[in-house]
Amino acid sequence: MDREAGLKVTAEEETGVYQELELPSMPPGFVYPDHFEWFVELPDVGRLKVRPIREQDAALLEDLFKTLTPHSVYLRFFSFFRRLPPGMLERFTRIDYRHEIALVGLLKEYGEEKMVADARVVETANAGTAEFSVMVSDHLQGKGIGACLLQNCLEIARKRGYQRIYGIVLPENKQMLALGRKLGFTIRHITGSREYELSRAFE
Repeated sequence: MDREAGLKVTAEEETGVYQELELPSMPPGFVYPDHFEWFVELPDVGRLKVRPIREQDAALLEDLFKTLTPHSVYLRFFSFFRRLPPGMLERFTRIDYRHEIALVGLLKEYGEEKMVADARVVETANAGTAEFSVMVSDHLQGKGIGACLLQNCLEIARKRGYQRIYGIVLPENKQMLALGRKLGFTIRHITGSREYELSRAFE
């Protein structure tokens, strides 16, 4: 794994964990940390570019959404829609990096960059707590891309001082439950609901 800016990077079991993150300072407002980009080689995937999402990525994110089956849309959003609503698309691409972390994975296909995954950690109203989510193109699920992005989001969250990261997962989402176990999340069934909470605390 390498990073164009030359900061030291350590791969952990080929999952693309960026062990020595140098976090950018965050001025007020919507800020894109443009020096916070790197590449990782993943088995069966190839050279994956990892970087924060930016406002100009709306079309790429829409194309990623189009690769999802209705079942995958339901697992990610707990409902079904044929396209990302305009408000949601804007919300997902106009990121205030003081309070959110949103990383995307991109691959070159026929000379063009294609967004193949999105992972994010969003600060909640509870101090020190944030909620995570992951979305991976259907044909590339199970190949370590989601794990790579989420692990890096978690590492950034830890370095920023978050104390607890959690996500809500449907029981049908076997891959996400398995990934949660792999990444050390505590999994509990939410009383009175079909859903599960995946939670990980940082000391």
